[in-house]
Amino acid sequence: MLDVKTAFLLWATEAGTLAMLLLVAWLRSRGEKHYLMFGLGFAAHALGIALVSFRGQIPDFVSIQAANFIALSAFGLWLSGLRCLDERPLASFAAIPSLIWVAGNLLPVVRDSFAHRMALYDVATAVGFSLMAATVATARFGTGRHRIALIGIWMTQALFNLGFAVAVVLQQPANFKDVSISALVGIAGIIGFVGSIAIIAKLLMDRSEDRLRLLAITDPLTGALNRRGLIDRFEIIRARAGDMKREVALLVFDLDHFKKINDSRGHQAGDAVLVAFTQSCRSLMPANACFGRSGGEEFAALLDLAGMHDAVLVAEAIRRTVAEKPIAFGGQILRVTVSIGIATLPATETDLDRLMSGADRALYKAKARGRNRTAVLTGEKVLCVPSSTPQAIDEQADRQVAALRRLQTMASSQQDLYRS
Repeated sequence: MLDVKTAFLLWATEAGTLAMLLLVAWLRSRGEKHYLMFGLGFAAHALGIALVSFRGQIPDFVSIQAANFIALSAFGLWLSGLRCLDERPLASFAAIPSLIWVAGNLLPVVRDSFAHRMALYDVATAVGFSLMAATVATARFGTGRHRIALIGIWMTQALFNLGFAVAVVLQQPANFKDVSISALVGIAGIIGFVGSIAIIAKLLMDRSEDRLRLLAITDPLTGALNRRGLIDRFEIIRARAGDMKREVALLVFDLDHFKKINDSRGHQAGDAVLVAFTQSCRSLMPANACFGRSGGEEFAALLDLAGMHDAVLVAEAIRRTVAEKPIAFGGQILRVTVSIGIATLPATETDLDRLMSGADRALYKAKARGRNRTAVLTGEKVLCVPSSTPQAIDEQADRQVAALRRLQTMASSQQDLYRS
């Protein structure tokens, strides 16, 4: 049978080893702050337990008050790690377990009694586990079953600690050897510790896989989807549009004379234009759309909508915003325009290759007509949306509505002819 000191040192060694592994993981990926918080939490827990094990060999204040405060501060760090994992800001309530210990030790009846100090520590521990369970209950990371498992483990540990606190108050032990149920509580703690570590490790692995999957479908410069990401999202959008009996639209964008910007202003200026264009497009896209960079200065968007006129409205909003919004870079003002091609198909008939072919045809027509235009494939004909001039800004809304009506009329005529 292990004596109390040896058991504490073994426990501290295990926690310290885990702390080092987590801190090394953080050093390799500084952006993952949950590794740092979890690592510091286990380091604090290991240090606190190690100091407790040297009771009688070091000053009592260090081995009792300071040691238990350090051990309980681990809950605050673990809570912070959970909130970082969930991408939420840190919360002040994370300090409650260690503050309970400090407040309790201000009372002589607690500070001068081994049994009362042990009960106070277990109450603070129960509060720590309960706060962790509550944090996971409102979290968004991982799967529901993993979160439920963590909640179950930590609430069980909280109940064990509360029961132990009541038992030591009733028994009034003078030291660790006099605690009759310490072995049972220790076994429960080990089982809970191992179980929660295994589940958190699975959550971290799943998160890493999700990050890698996201990197595989994301353009590193702009943060938009890449070509693979757009293809993956197409099936989702087509299924959603089919359920709602809507159409699927593909919008392709080509930044006009982009090569001149790279040649005259440098590639950094070109990158700034690509990022600014992406931000503008994302801010104007409907919530159900997906937007990506298909290569170079070419971008594309997929969305489900009621009809072709909705796609034109989105495209024209983007085209006009890009043309009117200057881009500041390195003390320079850059102005760019974009040509847009649109193709739409009913969800039940849609095919990505057909959409891409049709949108490319429309884009070619928009560029051939002078760029800074939107063109739409309707039936077998490509129609350009009339664009306003700076002198007609005051009449923009009326002109746009009229243009869309003309476009719809022409599209309907073309489709009737095509069917006949």
